[in-house]
Amino acid sequence: MISGMTRLLTTVMTCTLLLASGCEKLTTDYGKTSGSSAYSSINGYGTFRQAIKNAGFADREMSRLTDRLKRSTDLVVWAPQNTKPLNREAVEWIDSWLKQANRTLVYISPDSGSEVEYWKATMALAPPEKRMEYRRRAANSQTQRRQNQFNASQPPSYKWFTITELPKPESVKGTKGPWAPQDAGTGNTRNRGTGNIASPVTPLEYKVSTAPNSKKDTSRVLLETKNGTPFVVKITSDQWNNSQIFVVSSGSLLSNFGLTQRSNQLLADKLIQSAASVKKPGPQAGFLNNNGSDLIVSNADNGPPVASGMEVLTVWPISLLTMHGIFLGFVICLMLLPIFGRPRKILHVTSGNFGHHLDAVASLMLRVGGEKYARTKISDYMKRMRGETSGPWILKEQPSSLHQPVHTLRPSRLSAQRTAQVTAGESQQPKSQANATASPAPTSSLKDNDEPEKSQPDGNKLE
Repeated sequence: MISGMTRLLTTVMTCTLLLASGCEKLTTDYGKTSGSSAYSSINGYGTFRQAIKNAGFADREMSRLTDRLKRSTDLVVWAPQNTKPLNREAVEWIDSWLKQANRTLVYISPDSGSEVEYWKATMALAPPEKRMEYRRRAANSQTQRRQNQFNASQPPSYKWFTITELPKPESVKGTKGPWAPQDAGTGNTRNRGTGNIASPVTPLEYKVSTAPNSKKDTSRVLLETKNGTPFVVKITSDQWNNSQIFVVSSGSLLSNFGLTQRSNQLLADKLIQSAASVKKPGPQAGFLNNNGSDLIVSNADNGPPVASGMEVLTVWPISLLTMHGIFLGFVICLMLLPIFGRPRKILHVTSGNFGHHLDAVASLMLRVGGEKYARTKISDYMKRMRGETSGPWILKEQPSSLHQPVHTLRPSRLSAQRTAQVTAGESQQPKSQANATASPAPTSSLKDNDEPEKSQPDGNKLE
């Protein structure tokens, strides 16, 4: 293992800085090993899980116990969130998993958390005007802890070990045993900024006792208080093929806030080193974080395969109903096909669209005289209707002698013969009448009712 203690200390320091960021964002969700609360809560196990990953383990959640997990998992961290015992099928699965070679189980017994210790530890870092508020919250947390301890049930015990509640919580002011650190004391003192903070000692609420199932089971106390209260125990058996169980009686020892203490950091490092002692490439770690609900156990049977799920529809007598239902659905599809048919795209044209009117007027102007004709009409409109004499749309008037009338298209319903008669009539006018006018008269066209066509003041025909 490559410098497991160094990586653990780095993670712990980062977590500690996050915990001291303020009291308004404090979360106290207990026992989570995954999700955001596992790392943000003072009672989560996110730091301990990250330390296991730094040691080279691949981690995963164990929400369902399968044969595949039994073969591939080398380390199981069992951290229940409450005192409800695990279902019997899951306990039997763990016992059969221990019988595999070189397996390690770390059981972390639940307790009341570290909220009281958090407020006491951060009180020294708080501004002077907020220290009374910190003290009030610490008192409220202490009162809530006593109420929970009074109403709480006995922690679960299993055939490998027994968890017993202490008559009175005991402070770990000194430890002894094979895993006892040489510099273990009442706490670890850290300097932060301008003040000093002394990590409070995590109180013990439970102790571990073992009752071997058989003569082949052995237990060893690794850590105990000066009063002889065991709180870390190792259990082995000849039937487990070098597998082992580590029982920690207080979950706050390995929580995010608990790992700010030097003695708890050493404890976590010892547990990781014992689990990683097996020389195996790519070890797998599973986190069993049950919240009181029963875990599903999937076991492969050696008998004939049994239909399940949608396969049940193919088994007699349900298969008879299934075939009739499929045939009936096919007939219904054939009945509805000619009614609905394939979808078609319909082009919707709106007759009241004003844009169509503008397009029609523009096309007519283009046929009559083009852009010049259109500008002339706009200029005439601006002069006559709005009374403007200058502007971008006003065209300068040309001399009348040079002006040539613009002829409009004749109606298509007039025949060529009637057009010829009109032209001949115009040519028979007296020459004196033609010279009487100063400018040539506009060409006239006959309508169906033989009335002369009216003209506009500018000499152009009125359309």
